[in-house]
Amino acid sequence: MVNEGLAQSSNTLFHVALIAYIAAMVAYFFRLAFTRVTADGVVASTATGRRVGTAGTAIATVGWAAHAASITSRGLAAGRVPWANMYEYSSLLALVAVAVGLVVVQRRLGYGHLVGFVLAAAVLSMTIALLLFTPAGPVVPALNSYWIKIHTSAAMASSSIFMVGFVATALYLVKDTAERRVAEAASYGGSTVGAGHVDGPSLVDERPPGYEADAGLEERVASPLAQRDVLSPLWFPVIPGVVVAVFVLAVWRAPAAAIIAGSAAALLGTATWYAVPYLPPAAKLDSLAYRTIAFAFPIWTFAIMAGAIWAEEAWGRYWGWDPKETGSFFTWVFYASYLHSRSTHGWRGRRAAWVAVVAFVALMITYYAVNLWIVGLHSYAKA
Repeated sequence: MVNEGLAQSSNTLFHVALIAYIAAMVAYFFRLAFTRVTADGVVASTATGRRVGTAGTAIATVGWAAHAASITSRGLAAGRVPWANMYEYSSLLALVAVAVGLVVVQRRLGYGHLVGFVLAAAVLSMTIALLLFTPAGPVVPALNSYWIKIHTSAAMASSSIFMVGFVATALYLVKDTAERRVAEAASYGGSTVGAGHVDGPSLVDERPPGYEADAGLEERVASPLAQRDVLSPLWFPVIPGVVVAVFVLAVWRAPAAAIIAGSAAALLGTATWYAVPYLPPAAKLDSLAYRTIAFAFPIWTFAIMAGAIWAEEAWGRYWGWDPKETGSFFTWVFYASYLHSRSTHGWRGRRAAWVAVVAFVALMITYYAVNLWIVGLHSYAKA
């Protein structure tokens, strides 16, 4: 029997948390705009940036508490663990991702000015949860097992950490591109400001006698905004806006929702372009991505193992290449390849990062595309 009062409270608290996350995200992006990061990764923020950032942290913390209360009350209302369908799973993804952002990225690693991007990913996950909303109720018989507490919680936790790792990876690719282009301009313009280094001998030393440097170019390269100037502001809103809009339109066939979601993604892309000069060095972002993914990978491995044991209990076999099982396996292979490529000569940096991007795309396909579009033994997950 569902407790309707608790279920309604859960829905209300969910919306409170969503609004708080959006407000905190704006505050964190404001803080980012007033933050400077040196080539060594030292973060310095203005007094205004610190005050707004502190307010953003407080709002995000209150939002997280409301979010946790929402999930708890939904579980109590349904009389089960609150991660039995896609709405609840997407909501929990956001909850854990925000916790990782606040505790690990901000407090442990000192990259609080990046939490706005983690909050953006959480807001996107909660928006998807709204589109997948399912009223609180009992689970289907196939899920009525203690293994749901073990397998699904491990999959949810690792997926959330992978989400944070994807954010760091995407920012790394953007920052690395900017650093490389500034380094190239520095080589030709005579400035050493930009990327950490330029491979090979400096072209400054190879100038012919009588060469006169372009003072205007040197000044532009030396500017802290040079990393923004070398990137096209067009692609940042276009690519995420189109991808998100097409995804929403294809899955839910809701033009209005697709336009709203695509516009929000385009705004986030523009914010990313604006924030490029204020991001940590690419090497720091690469390290953050690697550490988060390396932490999540064993949990994902355990989730697959627990799922296989549950499958044997429920269906009489450990592995049957069901679409969800197949997607989980390929996701594991891609993340294993990423971790392996990090230790392989010639595959560090951008090549390994693109493997991580492919792995996260496989994770999202495994969860959303398989559950929504492909009929299999896991099709009940959307009910």
